[in-house]
Amino acid sequence: KNAASDEVLRIEAEHPGQIDKIYHIVKGENYRASFQETGDAQSSVWSCGPVMGLIESVPTCDELVRGMVSEAEAVIQGRLAEMCR
Repeated sequence: KNAASDEVLRIEAEHPGQIDKIYHIVKGENYRASFQETGDAQSSVWSCGPVMGLIESVPTCDELVRGMVSEAEAVIQGRLAEMCR
């Protein structure tokens, strides 16, 4: 939720189903500029899908890589142990 999404909600309430009324706010160029140029998290509407509900954690890069290595070691030592002898 940010200023841009609040504005979209306001406009949609007044003009339901009229994309031309909100296009200037939701267009991809605004999203790109927010993340690649200005860093302003308030100036664009961010897109996300239902997969957002599946995210359980946001690890650091170090935690992510260590977890992947740990899981790979467990597979190698467990299920693939015979192949490693």
